[in-house]
Amino acid sequence: MEKKNILVIGGGASGMMAAISALENGASVTITEKESRLGKKVLVTGNGRCNLTNMNISSDNYHGCNPLFTNNVFAQFDNKQTIEFFNKLGVVTKVEERGRVFPMSDQASSVVDILTHRLKDLGVKLIYETKVESIEKNGNEFQITY
Repeated sequence: MEKKNILVIGGGASGMMAAISALENGASVTITEKESRLGKKVLVTGNGRCNLTNMNISSDNYHGCNPLFTNNVFAQFDNKQTIEFFNKLGVVTKVEERGRVFPMSDQASSVVDILTHRLKDLGVKLIYETKVESIEKNGNEFQITY
């Protein structure tokens, strides 16, 4: 079986989680991040405590042209799977008022550190301070312009 080469654009929480999942499934993964480090915005979520998910997720809490889109997303990866993902990495979680889920450490930096450490253990390739300008598809390949 041919090893897949995957480029993840953006090293935020979703990008890091997607990269870990792809790496654990045998892909070769590169993350390109416009900032000088991964997870920069994660560090300020939940007032620096990193609100990982919520136990009370519903499409009613999301806005947009098609709020029911969230139902399809949560059917594939819901809040319980999010908690399992972080627990597997060693992040112990706690549930607070209104169902908000935080790391027991109350430190967003610990979450970023654990995600970054796992990526490096799995052999991710990292490209920092690089903004993707365009993506064009040519047949079965993509041309990325930085």
